[in-house]
Amino acid sequence: MRAHLTPPSRRQALRRGLAALLALPFAAALVAMLGGVRRSQQPVAFPIPGDVPVGLSVVEGAIVHRSPAGAVRAFLGRCTHLGCRIDRIVGDEAVCPCHGSRYRSDGSVAAGPATRALTPLALESDPKSGGWVARVR
Repeated sequence: MRAHLTPPSRRQALRRGLAALLALPFAAALVAMLGGVRRSQQPVAFPIPGDVPVGLSVVEGAIVHRSPAGAVRAFLGRCTHLGCRIDRIVGDEAVCPCHGSRYRSDGSVAAGPATRALTPLALESDPKSGGWVARVR
């Protein structure tokens, strides 16, 4: 047996439309505010010392990988799931303490809930320290 659905009255339709129109600016403002908070929490530059060990390391808010050949790569130390700060290395993976996302040495996702790779950082040589300065690209 089919249930008979009556269409909304004109007054109900106008109320729903007005509520949707009023909600849009608030939703847009919330998204903009959260994006601003996230950007303000990201440092501009990360000092990376020259004596970073081979393998993965957490250094000054960055995830750094040094290959056995000496090549160094750096990634922003924020989980791409919800932005938690990655604070540990387990085995050969960087692990987010909030929800357990894991990242490989190339920044790719090894286990979720994250679905996007870590944000790569640009490295510049720092003659003063003998290391590097990593910057968000």
